[in-house]
Amino acid sequence: MHSITLAQLVKRHRKTKSFCIDLLRLRSFECSLYLVELVIEDEIYLVKDELGNALSFRSVLDAKKPFKALAIARAELVQESAYDEMIGQPVGDEKNTLRVSVGLPVDDLS
Repeated sequence: MHSITLAQLVKRHRKTKSFCIDLLRLRSFECSLYLVELVIEDEIYLVKDELGNALSFRSVLDAKKPFKALAIARAELVQESAYDEMIGQPVGDEKNTLRVSVGLPVDDLS
């Protein structure tokens, strides 16, 4: 997985008018914590701040706001269940992962 900052995204967007993010993936963790991953040309990027720390947000709406001005094809919310880990089963299987399509940032009324 690669990393990218918001500044790098904006620069790419301005440089290439046809630039489009294929997928905005919001990863949901316990206690309303969200991390953002982007899929761009079949590469996955974790969005980080200028210091190299993963950007985290406290709501889906807050996580989508920084991406309002960018072209995004689709967005999804991903939540992985901890059930397998709690009962001693192998972790990492995608069978307990919930994937839900969510509205694009440009469509939010905030």
